[in-house]
Amino acid sequence: FLTMIVGKYVINITNIPWTVGRHELWLYFSQFGCVTNTFVAFDKLTGLHQGYGDVTFLKKKCMNAALECKHSLEGKDLVLHKKENKID
Repeated sequence: FLTMIVGKYVINITNIPWTVGRHELWLYFSQFGCVTNTFVAFDKLTGLHQGYGDVTFLKKKCMNAALECKHSLEGKDLVLHKKENKID
């Protein structure tokens, strides 16, 4: 059997507004192509939003398209960085 790694094109996002969750990130970044996963960090003790997360794309060209644009959600400018993976 072959194992296929799906969606290893990940963008790390900082400065996410506390009112934005995984679903909102998914909806917003889907305009650039197929999103396979989203993640938003929360403090395990307090449950508070930590303001950062990840978006994973199925295709590299979709990730690159998102990286080429400036992004703002709910009045805050998002900061995007390509997350380096061991498998490309």
